[in-house]
Amino acid sequence: MENWKEYRKGEIPRGKYKAKIVCGDSHLLTVELKSDKTRIILGFGRCEAIRIFERKFVDLDLYENIEDLKKDNFSNVIYEVEGGKYLKEVILYSAGFLDEPYAKQYTIITEELYIDAIPVWNLKFIKMN
Repeated sequence: MENWKEYRKGEIPRGKYKAKIVCGDSHLLTVELKSDKTRIILGFGRCEAIRIFERKFVDLDLYENIEDLKKDNFSNVIYEVEGGKYLKEVILYSAGFLDEPYAKQYTIITEELYIDAIPVWNLKFIKMN
């Protein structure tokens, strides 16, 4: 069962965030989140997997326990998802390369997107006002 934990709870103000995603061999994965008052840069580094969906097309069955977060209008923009379906799927297809205690799934929920990332390294967080 998925356990959704707010990433940096209390440090990230509520807001209507837009995402700018830079991904590639030379840039690895960087997600910049902007609201009217806050700018956040997330440096994921090298990722084993990433998926991006437009919110209007997502079947919420992709995630477990997301309905409670939705009722609260998503109190945060970034979550660490323990035991996530996506993480389990990626581990299954990694042929033993990934190990769940070390692999983490982060889900970013903006006004228009769901972004799931499974980074190799620890997430680098920079907040700017």
